[in-house]
Amino acid sequence: MALRDRARAAAPTRRAAVLLACLAAGLAVLTALVAEGGLTRLDQYSVDHFMPWLNPRSHAKSPMPGYYQPFGLHTTTWSKLLDLWTYPCSLLISLLVVIGAAVALWRRLGPVVALLPAAAWVVGNGIEVIGKGTIVRPALYGGAGRIHIVGFDTSFPSGHMIRGIVVAFAISLIFPRMLRWAAFWAVLVAPALVLQAAHTVSDVIGGILVGLILVVLALGVLREEGVELGRA
Repeated sequence: MALRDRARAAAPTRRAAVLLACLAAGLAVLTALVAEGGLTRLDQYSVDHFMPWLNPRSHAKSPMPGYYQPFGLHTTTWSKLLDLWTYPCSLLISLLVVIGAAVALWRRLGPVVALLPAAAWVVGNGIEVIGKGTIVRPALYGGAGRIHIVGFDTSFPSGHMIRGIVVAFAISLIFPRMLRWAAFWAVLVAPALVLQAAHTVSDVIGGILVGLILVVLALGVLREEGVELGRA
């Protein structure tokens, strides 16, 4: 295929372009609101009402159970279950998933499709690092003593939510019939991250927008390669 034809095939459809523009605009507005404190009330409300197991003192030291274990040993049963649900979003497990996807899909669908989840994983993590390194939200407080939760100062966007969407995308490529189940799991990752006090509502929404942008871009590549998600 000529270079011009490949470029034309890779270009997003009008519907995809509109969707990408809307997602990007939404992410830009959300980022500005978080940085300027426009969503502080919402985030503070989520801290006060949606995080039953929040410990402000321990959260400042380690907001997540860890990258190599699914949950902390001294947490409630419900907290452990939520940690298990979101554990595939951790750096280690999500990395193993995208590597496994590359190995499983290389011969079946070719290197371009095989490496799509890995590429989305790398870009998504890069966006997370940039966001958390540059965006500082107004302080949020929790607990009876209204303790400043330092971990939430630079927690936007949620890398776990980004990786969750990438993992669901990778699973859907490997096992096309699991598309709905993978999407169902990823949808429930969002409230789970808030309930386990890993992220505020705005963090999770930011992660969703980034993840969706990556998936829409990846779908354009799949279209070019003649692959339909859910029928790979």
